[in-house]
Amino acid sequence: MTIAPITPENFREDSLDSFVRTQEVTEVYRLRDGVCRLEACRFTDDWFPARKREKAKALLSGRYAAWGAFDGERLAGFVALEKELDENRMILDSMHVSREYRRQGLGRALFCRAVDEARARGAKQLYISACISKETIAFYRAMGCIPADRFIRRLAEEEPCDLQLVCDVNGGTSCKA
Repeated sequence: MTIAPITPENFREDSLDSFVRTQEVTEVYRLRDGVCRLEACRFTDDWFPARKREKAKALLSGRYAAWGAFDGERLAGFVALEKELDENRMILDSMHVSREYRRQGLGRALFCRAVDEARARGAKQLYISACISKETIAFYRAMGCIPADRFIRRLAEEEPCDLQLVCDVNGGTSCKA
């Protein structure tokens, strides 16, 4: 497995076509009266083929600092950060691992790559508008993320059910500096 910057040489508009983003969700975190509680909620989180192509185009647009985890030529996972800082925070726009590669440490490796990039660009924190699934939040907690005390308004409004998290890139994460 190789983690490398996403470029037109290793990534195309059809690179996500076989990517299995599907996640079967059974429990979610909901913020109620200032308290985050786990609740039963069943749904399948996935992207349609047109959304995969849209995301691939976005990753190639130059707007993101993005890396892919490649198993040969196959994309196993990716992480994308908005290049522009929001005050002292770098926004983790998206991070996904294809289903057949999950639970092998790939998410951790991609997250740590994002932490390194944020630190190199002068950010103090990564900011994540995170899917509320039990597994997603457990991952971000394990990586050292905590609830954000200041929200980035546009992200909170785009995904009002998401949990807004931050991670200190200078010691608040389980990634080695």
